[in-house]
Amino acid sequence: MPFTIQGTGPSAYQEPTNGNGNVTYEQFLAQNPAIGYLKIQASRAQKAIPISNLRIVVMQEFNGLQVLFFDGKTDANGIISSIELPAPPLAGSLDPQSAKSGAVYQVYATHPDFEPARYQIEMFEGVTAILPVTPQLAREV
Repeated sequence: MPFTIQGTGPSAYQEPTNGNGNVTYEQFLAQNPAIGYLKIQASRAQKAIPISNLRIVVMQEFNGLQVLFFDGKTDANGIISSIELPAPPLAGSLDPQSAKSGAVYQVYATHPDFEPARYQIEMFEGVTAILPVTPQLAREV
């Protein structure tokens, strides 16, 4: 298994993320003063069957410290709407000559019936990013 999520809090996450290197959490917040929104759509069978109760964890690492931004479960429709995350101003990404990247987060999906999955998502101010989550069924032993 590539990673495990057991409880809540930074110690529950076994695999380090590789996002913000030497940036502190305070610096990250200063660079990302706005809010972006993340919507999760979890499904299987080519998006025909929603996955309910899929645990979604959004986090990032800052100088070796893992920070938890969200921990929740999908609803009966496989949805989590409007997860608010710090994001940079959208205007900085619109200039092709000096486009700045958004805030990148690690998204982990776990459920007893599915293999754990990890995704990355880039966020910008005022934008709702939609992340389709399609974990594979767990292999029976």
